[in-house]
Amino acid sequence: MDLENRFIVPLKREEAMQVLTDVPRIAPCIPGASLTGEENGVFSGQANVRLGPVALSFAGSASIVSVDNQTHSAKVKAQGADKKGRGQAEATMTFILEEAGDNQTEVVVHTDVLLSGSIAQYGRASGLINVVAGQIVSDFAENLKSDIISKMDASTDTSETDASANKSDDSNNVHNSSNSTSASKARKNELNIFRLLIAIVKSWFVKSK
Repeated sequence: MDLENRFIVPLKREEAMQVLTDVPRIAPCIPGASLTGEENGVFSGQANVRLGPVALSFAGSASIVSVDNQTHSAKVKAQGADKKGRGQAEATMTFILEEAGDNQTEVVVHTDVLLSGSIAQYGRASGLINVVAGQIVSDFAENLKSDIISKMDASTDTSETDASANKSDDSNNVHNSSNSTSASKARKNELNIFRLLIAIVKSWFVKSK
């Protein structure tokens, strides 16, 4: 099963490449995913995702198998198995970074997914795989954008040397803004079932035309 998704990163292409190949940094931005370890460039972790009424919990591993700074592309391979034995998933993802103007980068993700077991039959029959993948990429992009902006703000604040009486108030405002961003990111770090349902209903109407 071949999938294609796109999203925008508020960074220049070279900077975006560095961020997207920093697995410990981007992993927390993936809805329902978490890292559990790393050994020789192979990252282990788990991911929770809902495929229709079925809640799946995968445990597996992923690694970056190639990075080409000339073509601004990278390839990642991942595999995992549902903890309740309902199937397995293997995926090869190719990321291609394209300049999008205004110091932004468009990331094109081509994913080749191989599913086995009962989840493969259910996912293909219901047509949910594309919807779920699109939702995850959308939430991931929003989480990553928030992370990038918060780090840019923190870097700017660190470089400031103003020691005026208003510095304390400015610091409190930055702190509150940072907390708000973190809270927003935490909320987005779960696959939003309501948005998913809306996407599914929209896909039904598109198919019915």
